[in-house]
Amino acid sequence: MRHLSSPLAFSLSLPLAIAMLVTASADEPVSLMDTVVKWRYPDAEIANSRMSDAATIAADAARTVPSVVLSTTMSTSDSVEKVLKYYRELLTRNPENDKKLGVDPKVGRSVVFSDESDGRDFAFHTIMVNTANSSTTLIVTRAQNEERTRITWKQYLKNEIGS
Repeated sequence: MRHLSSPLAFSLSLPLAIAMLVTASADEPVSLMDTVVKWRYPDAEIANSRMSDAATIAADAARTVPSVVLSTTMSTSDSVEKVLKYYRELLTRNPENDKKLGVDPKVGRSVVFSDESDGRDFAFHTIMVNTANSSTTLIVTRAQNEERTRITWKQYLKNEIGS
């Protein structure tokens, strides 16, 4: 397991050892903190991280595929604009970024940036990243009177069993 170079305050609802039990494929276990760290804004404080069953179900309420949801909240004193610039650069396809995020360079994905701030007293941006087996959402917010930008990150992973 990788050790982080800077101390972080983690509030985990599941122990890290249990988080390692969920698998996305037959060969790679999904680790909550290893996944969060890939998406972590530089030097952001991390809190309220958790991993849970995504309970993927069909219209008849029957389970379809095993799946998991990972989530965390990060905060930084950096501006919303600086945070958005970082994620625009991170999500630009190139070998270095694909490796950092653990993305297979052959896998297609869509990335959507959306600004819902117009007419509001706070910045509200969403970033959506979708592949065939995952959906990642980042919500970047900051009120005019706040000193920190909040980044809420959630990732849905559909587990590939027997691949």
